Amino acid sequence: MALTWQPSTLELKRVAGLAYEQQVIKVALCTVGSSGLTAESSVSNWLTREITGNGYSRFSVTTAVGAYDVTDARYEVPFIDVSFSATTGGSGFSYDRVAVYVDGATNLIRLGVEDSSQAILPGQSKTWRIQLGTSV
Repeated sequence: MALTWQPSTLELKRVAGLAYEQQVIKVALCTVGSSGLTAESSVSNWLTREITGNGYSRFSVTTAVGAYDVTDARYEVPFIDVSFSATTGGSGFSYDRVAVYVDGATNLIRLGVEDSSQAILPGQSKTWRIQLGTSV
């Protein structure tokens, strides 16, 4: 007879809580240029490439508590809705990378990579829905 392993949903919740729940998550728009930065580069290196001006400010949110999804048999951390806006009357701003990290961490959670430089024009906004992790 084969031994079957069953994950403890309480352990999944504990681990997800340590990683993401009720943590301050920061999202920065950056331009990589010829810097050679990757998803493995440090948060401090990415912040040297963060854009500035024209109403831009780094996004920050404290995450909520997740829940076990019985249908998908996994513990799900809630989505975060991220939005950036350029001020009306300014010149807007451009980015090609989106760096997501836990405040105070040294490494990124994930890195969004655009195919080419993207612009947020004056008076416009860009919004993403990001899920930090779906199972552990």
